[in-house]
Amino acid sequence: MAGYPPLKSLEAFDAAARHLSFQRAAEELNITPTAVSHRIRTLEDHLGRKLFHRLPRALRLTPEGAAYAPWIRQAFQSFRQAGTALEDASARGELVVTATMSFATNWLAPRLHRFSSQYPDIAVRLVATDDVLDFARHGIDVAIRYGRGEVGDLFAAWVLTDAAIPVCSPTRLTEMGQTLTADELRRLPLIQYEWQGYKPGDPGWVPWWDSVDPARPAPANAAVFGDEHMCIQAAIDGHGVALVGLLAAAREIESGRLAVAHPQSLPSKSCYFTCAPQNADLPKFAAFRDWLLAEADDFRDGPVGAMLDGIA
Repeated sequence: MAGYPPLKSLEAFDAAARHLSFQRAAEELNITPTAVSHRIRTLEDHLGRKLFHRLPRALRLTPEGAAYAPWIRQAFQSFRQAGTALEDASARGELVVTATMSFATNWLAPRLHRFSSQYPDIAVRLVATDDVLDFARHGIDVAIRYGRGEVGDLFAAWVLTDAAIPVCSPTRLTEMGQTLTADELRRLPLIQYEWQGYKPGDPGWVPWWDSVDPARPAPANAAVFGDEHMCIQAAIDGHGVALVGLLAAAREIESGRLAVAHPQSLPSKSCYFTCAPQNADLPKFAAFRDWLLAEADDFRDGPVGAMLDGIA
């Protein structure tokens, strides 16, 4: 056996070995079944081995073919990985980013145009979901995880720590004062956000009241929503006081559509940039991470983000 087998013959063998069908291999490669058969014959002649049993209604690998197939499959996987690495070696291409619905909608998405302006050759595809997606299975490059640092063996960089704070329509404050007292809050409808996987120890009205008015039990009249944007909109519409994350409410507070009803806040979970460790220093990953951390710094320096001072 001299030299390397023809690449097209190896490609035909790999497809036929996976499908055990010349017809399906031909459809994958966009050639005819006859061409597949011819290429495999060429490979068999080169190797001096039969790789398939060609039965009347079936195709079966010979022992030699079964031994050969995993190595060829691995070689083609290496080719594909090499192509990905080549693309990742420059700050260009698609970057698939996932984040929670609330963070993606209210904080990240409104800022992404600045990243696109700075890195026009990187196309960010944002997947907003409260499900924790698997990087490999769902084709995710970067995940903005919301939690307390439980990221397993992923590379992680802290971005921001959130705080839960009461917000309401500015009209409420116009009617009742600059901020509301605890007694005034008790007389108003309360709105609470409980995200997917919410636990009793997470920020909510009960621990908020314990921090403000521990001598009396928390009011039992809070309406509960599973979507933070719905809570914020209900507060804007004047339906009550919502206890929500400052990161989610920041844009509406800055625009004047929402107001902080009471200065007391509760420390909440943090946002982390995460990715596979081997990708952390690749140019497009590093570009997005550095941009994200810079945006977080700018936010903390602003009037709303400054409320997060002292929260780590």
